[in-house]
Amino acid sequence: MTPNFLPSNLRENPFKGELTDEQFQSIFAQNICYSVLDENAIIAITDAKGVIKYANHSFLKLSKYSLTEILGANHRILNSGFHPRSFFIDMYRDIAKGKTWRGEIRNRAKDGSFYWVDTTIVPILGEREKLIGYAAIRIDITDRKQMEFRLAQQAQDLLRSNEELEQFAYVASHDLKAPLRGIENLVSWIEEDLESSLTGDTRTNMDLLKSRVRRLESLLDDLLAYSRAGRGDTASDLVDTKDLVGELALLVSPPQGFSIVLGETLPTFETARAPLTQVVQNLISNAIKHHNRPANGHVWIEALALPHAIEFTVTDDGPGIPERFRERVFGMFQTLKPRDEVEGSGMGLAIVKKLIEIQGGKIWLTEGRAGQGLSVHFTWPHSKRESTYDTDGKFATG
Repeated sequence: MTPNFLPSNLRENPFKGELTDEQFQSIFAQNICYSVLDENAIIAITDAKGVIKYANHSFLKLSKYSLTEILGANHRILNSGFHPRSFFIDMYRDIAKGKTWRGEIRNRAKDGSFYWVDTTIVPILGEREKLIGYAAIRIDITDRKQMEFRLAQQAQDLLRSNEELEQFAYVASHDLKAPLRGIENLVSWIEEDLESSLTGDTRTNMDLLKSRVRRLESLLDDLLAYSRAGRGDTASDLVDTKDLVGELALLVSPPQGFSIVLGETLPTFETARAPLTQVVQNLISNAIKHHNRPANGHVWIEALALPHAIEFTVTDDGPGIPERFRERVFGMFQTLKPRDEVEGSGMGLAIVKKLIEIQGGKIWLTEGRAGQGLSVHFTWPHSKRESTYDTDGKFATG
């Protein structure tokens, strides 16, 4: 009976009378398997001592050796010096025990160039399971490895660049605060000296000067906050976010008549408290600061449990943000109103986005309730501890 893996039109021996079914099965399987391997893989066969007895055309083409140079040689001829000696000791120990070994090896071709191969070495066993040699089957992965190295290098360069930029922001903002305080003091002294002679226009200009100084001071504070984001203590503890938001609702001092509404499903879970506090406080403050009806405005803070994260939503019923601007507001120094209308550096959401992404979450904006206002959604991954909802619907760790 021929094997089931053969094509349906070859399930029966077409050479009946000339080949037995067993002979047909053996010849067909051996030739098909070898033809496929020889066409698509790099093959070498050695004896038990590792001396090369056979190499196919793909092997010769990649290594740039001729057949006469390869036959009788050891694979050490290809050693690039990249792998430590222990790498090959472990490999030879495994294959000497008759085990199949697989790994990625960097080899050196005859012309000195390097190439990578995904290598599988299988033992060849003779009578009574005696080890008589090895077959090494390889696939050229040079292009893939070069891409991996380029990506790793780019990631290192990007990390170094980001660290340098953050260090620059920290140093620049820190060093500028001292002269800025000097300017603020100087303005106050001038006001005191000219108190009796300040005209309406001059007083307006002095007030504008003080406002610009405060704005610059706020900008420097936010630059410092951005450069420090994610660098603080990230130790996890059990955080009751309902209590956390309740405390923040008092801390941000909303205007008289402004309501901050806490959702019933705000969870208790294990996470880094400080960055989550900074994110939620910033989003609530933003919603209040940019509301067009602060005397009767609302902010709702809600949460939804996802398989590996909590999705928090901070929704207001203010003027909202047009869809075409919703990505722009996450950039540094971005505001949708003139800074003389709304005080701020334009970095609040940039800091929030950075803090969330450091935790492995993401942030996005949608319309608020019934198409009014704005909803800010962000995901905050769970800690490694398992988390579940209690029977009353609250989220808890367990």
